[in-house]
Formats: sequence, structure tokens, C-alpha cells
Amino acid sequence: MDAATALSVELTVMSKLLDLEEFEIVEVKQERATRTRTFTVVPKVAVGLCPHCHAVTDQRHLCRDRTLLDLPMGGWRTELLVRVWQFHCSACDRFFTPCFAALGEGTHATGRLLERLEQLIGQSDICAAARFFGIPEKTAEGWYYQHVQRQQQRPPLPLEPVRSLGIDELSLKKDTGNTAAC
Repeated sequence: MDAATALSVELTVMSKLLDLEEFEIVEVKQERATRTRTFTVVPKVAVGLCPHCHAVTDQRHLCRDRTLLDLPMGGWRTELLVRVWQFHCSACDRFFTPCFAALGEGTHATGRLLERLEQLIGQSDICAAARFFGIPEKTAEGWYYQHVQRQQQRPPLPLEPVRSLGIDELSLKKDTGNTAAC
């Protein structure tokens, strides 16, 4: 196996481990002194959907690199260098940057890091959670409150229909036929 093939296989494996569906890894850097891994990732899709007129465009205007913090991997700090493209929509003559589900809105963190931060703060406090991720306490506090506020603004999930009333769990497991379903 030549060096180019080995590198391609390594990047594919690392992409699967990183588990960001919308992105693929194009470069990995490791800094042993600070125990930091930096993954350079690019979107898998090279087109954008205009949020203004809903037209699909492939006219890239410019590319910006955005550094984000992700969940630690194997005791190493994980940073993502995300290449985000700005598109030009010729249909409505506007510029836009597509949104990605994996990236935390308004922060320099991934959505899954924000969810984990919320869980840690629920079990301890902001100071301990910030220390765990190696970020300033004020940054963790801001990210946490922004994340919670965005969650509260989301519409609630639809309720599921009631399947049974007044039946204990053992009766349901036994399935004796004596239970009445609603």
C-alpha cells in the first residue's frame, strides 16, 4: 500500500470515529505537548440551498475557516477547523452561509459538546464542567445559557397516544390477555 492510499484509509477511519455526517476529514494534526488533535473538516456537499428563495446553487463566493471545540477523544482535546463556504445565489442575488446541524449555533463548539456541557452542569456546576472541557468558566456559562434558551424556543415534540390506563408493568410483561388497551 502506498503512502497516499494509507493516508486516505486513515482519514476515512478518523471520519467514522469523529462521526459528523455532514463533514469529512481532510487533515489531522496532533500536538503532543498540549494533547490536542485538530481535524480539518469540509462539508461533504459542495452546493448550498438558499434560505431566502430556496434555490440550489454551487456558486461559491469565499471560504472561511472556523475553529470549534468538540468532545475530547481518548483524553485529548479535540478541535475542528471547519471550512465553511459562503455561496452566492444568482436567483435572488444574495449571499448566504449554509447552516449545519452538527455545529453549535452562535458558539465555537459542536452541538454534541453543548449537549454534554448541559448534562455535566445539571449534575455538578458550571465551574466543574468548564474545567472538564478546558474552557473559561464565563465561556461555558454563555454557551450553556444560549443552548438552553435555543432549546426552549424549539416547538415541543408531539405527544404519543395513550396505550393503556391503570395497568402495572408486570401485567404488561406477562401479557395474560386480561389487560384492556385504550
